[in-house]
Amino acid sequence: MNKKAMYKLSYGLFVLTAKEGDKDNGCIVNTAIQAASTPNQVSVCVNKANYTHDMIMRTGLFTVSIIGQDATFDLFKHFGFATGREVDKFADFADAARAENGLLYVTKGTNAYISVKVTQTVDLGSHSMFVGEVTDMEVLSDVPSATYEYYMANIKPKKPAPAPAPEAGGKTVWVCKICNYEYEGEELPPDYICPLCKHPAEDFEKVVKPADPAPAPAPAEDAGGKTVWVCKICGYEYEGEELPPDYICPLCKHPVDDFEKVVK
Repeated sequence: MNKKAMYKLSYGLFVLTAKEGDKDNGCIVNTAIQAASTPNQVSVCVNKANYTHDMIMRTGLFTVSIIGQDATFDLFKHFGFATGREVDKFADFADAARAENGLLYVTKGTNAYISVKVTQTVDLGSHSMFVGEVTDMEVLSDVPSATYEYYMANIKPKKPAPAPAPEAGGKTVWVCKICNYEYEGEELPPDYICPLCKHPAEDFEKVVKPADPAPAPAPAEDAGGKTVWVCKICGYEYEGEELPPDYICPLCKHPVDDFEKVVK
C-alpha cells in the first residue's frame, strides 16, 4: 500500500474559530466541506489534540474562514504553531470581526466565512467530525481560495538544498513538511506527532544535514557584543546574560533546554 496516494487528495485551507465564555480561539484545518445542500450543511474534522476541538464540542458552534491565495505564512504560524490552551491567539490580532453567531472570523488573507451550528458529532479516532447547519455566511474578496498544494508551492517557506551524506559528517533529521519543525534521529517513531502543528509522522521527510561547523569566536562584551539566547526551534531571541530556568519561548512554547547562548 502506497501511503502517498493520500497526498493526491485535494484540500482547502481554513481558520476554524470557536468561542466559549470570554475566550476566542482558532486553528488551521484542511477538512471543511459542504456536506449537503438541503438543508445547507457543512462538516469539519478536527484533531482532538486541538483546544478548538474541545470548545466546539462544548458549545456546538464554529465558524470557518476560507483562506485565500493572498494569505501570508504569518497567518499559518499565528493559528497553527501554538495552542489556545497556553496563548490568547486573538489578544493582539487586529484582522478579525465578529459574525452574527458571536464568533470571530478572519478578515485578512481570507475570501469568505461560514458560520455553523453543530447538529451531530462523529468520533473518528484521532479526530471528531462536526456536522451542522449554516447559520450565516459572507464573501469577503474575489481572491481564489488557497489549496494545500498552493500553500506548499507558494506560501510555505522553502527548505535549503539537500545536505551531504552522513559519512561526510552530517546528521539525520526528520523535517515536518507542514511547519518545518525538525526531529533529530535516524528513525522517526511511527506514532510521532509534530509538537508545533500536530501533524503525524506521514508528514515528515528525512533530510541529512551537514555537521555543525566550529563556532566562530564571539566578540568580547567590552568590544560591544551582547548576549542573547536563541530558541533552536523557532529562532526567537531573549536578550540577557542569563536565561531564567523556567523560561518558556513565547512563540513556540519550548523550554530553556531548546535555547542556545550566542554573543552578538
